[in-house]
Amino acid sequence: MNINDLYKLEKKDIDKSAEIVSKAFCDYPIHKYIFGEKHNSENIKIFSKFLIKYSVLYGEAYASSHELEGIILFTDFKDYKFNFFRSLRCGILPLIKLGQEAGKRFNEYDEFTLKMHKKNIKEPHQYLILIGVAPEKQGQGFGSKLILTVLKAAEEKSQSCYLETHDDNNVAIYKKFGFKVVSEDIVPGTDIVQFSMIKK
Repeated sequence: MNINDLYKLEKKDIDKSAEIVSKAFCDYPIHKYIFGEKHNSENIKIFSKFLIKYSVLYGEAYASSHELEGIILFTDFKDYKFNFFRSLRCGILPLIKLGQEAGKRFNEYDEFTLKMHKKNIKEPHQYLILIGVAPEKQGQGFGSKLILTVLKAAEEKSQSCYLETHDDNNVAIYKKFGFKVVSEDIVPGTDIVQFSMIKK
């Protein structure tokens, strides 16, 4: 199994992919914290669209097939750079309209995550930004196909793979693929535990 076994997302796939990801993460704790009273499916979709477009333009964005049952976003960490131009091109303006408080929480969370990331892994690696499977397609092997293919791509580069999650169930799943928890940290201003995991 290699990366060519997946479907590479194109710009035309962004809207549908964002809808699938937003459904997969509708109750995700970190989204509830960031969006606060504006936590709803439409705003999660806006945020998902931003991440997907970023990965299509500047990273790697794939689906399990052209049917888009599951989506995975990853990048070589050395290329993971947000700046004003990239953010504008990827659709930051709709996120800004969510308000100053949500923006402040997102920036604080992003700074915290980046700090933990750089503390936990120093060597070149692949960064698994997001993986989401449509709720009605979960348990059918689409997530496994996505993860195993990305791990294979990392292995071919002789690199580790790094991710964060905020869900105990996800930790158990990732452990089955060889990931190990390297730190457990409380997201500032919350009681949410962020698990940082590495597959060497």
